[in-house]
Amino acid sequence: MTQAAELSASVVKSCEVIGVDVRNIKNENLGKIEELVIDKINGNVRYAVLSFGGLLGLGDKYFAIPWQLLNYDESNDCFIINVDKEKLKNATGFNKDSWPDFADKEWNTTLYNYYDLKY
Repeated sequence: MTQAAELSASVVKSCEVIGVDVRNIKNENLGKIEELVIDKINGNVRYAVLSFGGLLGLGDKYFAIPWQLLNYDESNDCFIINVDKEKLKNATGFNKDSWPDFADKEWNTTLYNYYDLKY
């Protein structure tokens, strides 16, 4: 594959990421991507917002997952994160009507620490 072909295969529109399943390394379904949070200054994707925990889309809790935790699995067309299902269940989440302040440094630091990442 040429370098141009590799680049075009790795660049997608946000609508091609929204709705994609997320699984952990045990192949457990952790939900799907509902939204992307983008740093409007540098253009980097900061978080994928994952819906998880509801039944038939009702009662889903949302979780901000730092983008660097996600790895795309091309063969299964899903994202893989190395996070145990119980750890995700115990993470601080939010509902679709009450989103956190993604610009809050304390909130970001706490979230990154939870996933053993440096903010």
